[in-house]
Amino acid sequence: MSIRPHAWPFLHGVIFDLFGTLVRPQRPHLSAVGPNSSDVFEEANTAGLLRWAAARGLPVPAEAAEAVREARRWMWARTAATGRQLLNREAVARAAQRLGWPQDPEFVEEASWVFFQPEIAMIAPYPDAAEVLAALRSVGLRLALVSNASDHRLVEAVLARTGLAPYLDPVVSSAGYGRIKPDPGIFRAVLHAWGLEPQQCAMVGDTLDADVGGAQALGMRAILVTMDPNPHNDPLAGTIVPDATAASLGEAAEIIRRWMNPR
Repeated sequence: MSIRPHAWPFLHGVIFDLFGTLVRPQRPHLSAVGPNSSDVFEEANTAGLLRWAAARGLPVPAEAAEAVREARRWMWARTAATGRQLLNREAVARAAQRLGWPQDPEFVEEASWVFFQPEIAMIAPYPDAAEVLAALRSVGLRLALVSNASDHRLVEAVLARTGLAPYLDPVVSSAGYGRIKPDPGIFRAVLHAWGLEPQQCAMVGDTLDADVGGAQALGMRAILVTMDPNPHNDPLAGTIVPDATAASLGEAAEIIRRWMNPR
């Protein structure tokens, strides 16, 4: 645990990231799909989608898995290049066109949601996540979530499955907001809902540019958590410096308590 000295006002609100912060990311290395993705989940989701398609009598040629992966890579590449969150249904529609699957909106929506079912079943929270959130709520802190994700329903389903939903309000995703962290507007959406200033709030996340840099640019303080080090951070080390680092959510909670009562 490390904390940079600052003369901050009392802390009133904390925003958490989701994947790699409250739930395990299944991301041992840089993803071949995108910076906000996990190859473990991508493979499971793709396989699940293709099984579903085959059961419906749709063509599943040998190149089907690559068609889905290419569409997902396209989605995240365009998202990263523009800052606008493309949605998973756009990727599914792209793959469906290549594979000769139906193109109607109802089919695409259903297929897009089917894609995430294996990931939702596999996801697990960090062991102390619920305990930490409950403890922070009990001392009067406002808690929220801001997550980069290609489907808001995925975020809601993960929070429901892990039991973390009751502690977080509001829940903001890039899919719902339309732009990805580090866009300042996605953080402001929470601050406006709370009626708090950036200096009264902190961000907890595992990504230097999206979480730490985005929060700091707005005037928030930021904690980088390192339970499962994010390889996306390696090129940014030393360029973006968090206000504190924590090797567990418990350590992050201790830092937050100190910021609540600065001496």
